[in-house]
Amino acid sequence: MVALCERCGSVFDIEKQRQKSKRRKARRPPALRILADEPLHLAFRTNFRLDKSENFTTSFILSGVFSMVAVLMAGLYLENEVPIVLPLVFAIMACAALYSLATIVYNQTHIRVDADSIRVARRPLPSLTRERQLELDDVDAFSADETAASQREGYDTPRFNVWAHYAYGGRKLVSGDLTEDYADYVASALNRNLAPEDHASAARLREKQLADETASGAPDKAANESEGAR
Repeated sequence: MVALCERCGSVFDIEKQRQKSKRRKARRPPALRILADEPLHLAFRTNFRLDKSENFTTSFILSGVFSMVAVLMAGLYLENEVPIVLPLVFAIMACAALYSLATIVYNQTHIRVDADSIRVARRPLPSLTRERQLELDDVDAFSADETAASQREGYDTPRFNVWAHYAYGGRKLVSGDLTEDYADYVASALNRNLAPEDHASAARLREKQLADETASGAPDKAANESEGAR
C-alpha cells in the first residue's frame, strides 16, 4: 500500500512501515497499564533515566539553589537586614522548581483514543505541558522509530518515538523518548485500534490522484494528436 502526498505528489510506501511494525514483538511491559480497552486508554511512566533528563537536572539544581537562598534570606530577615519580600520571592521560586520536579518524577503519560482523535497528556498533577490532540482522519499506521539523538550518541538504552503516519505522507509525534519495549507496545496497540476504513485511506488517495492525472492528461493528449495530424 502506498500513500500519496497531495502537496508534492510524492508516493510513500507505508505498507512496508506497517509490516515492519507488525514484525516487532509487542509484549506489554509490566509497568504499562491498560486502563480501558474501549476506548483504548494507556498509562505509563517515561522517567526511565532521570539522570539523563535535562528537565529533571535543571529543576533539581534550581530547587536546591532557590531553597538555600530562601533559607539564607530568611536568616537575614530575622536579623532585620533584608525585607521580608526577598525570602518570600525565593521561597516561591523554590516551590515552583520543586513542583516541576514532582511532575517529572510522579506524573505518567496517558494516551486516550477516541473515535476520531488521540489525546496525550501528563497526569495526575497539573503541569505546564498542554494536552496534545491528534486527529485520526487519514492516519494509516503507527510506528516506533529510534530517535536521531539515540542513534547519534549510541545510548546504552536506545530511545524511540511513536509516530502516527498519515495517508498524505506526513507524520506526527504521538509520544517520545520511550524505551524500545514501551514504544513497540504503544505502536502495536494503536495499530490494532485503527478501524479497517482508516487503513484504506491511502488507497483512496492514490485512486483519486490517478483519476485526476487521467482527467488532466486527456486534453493534453488530444491536443498533441491534433497537432500531429496537422
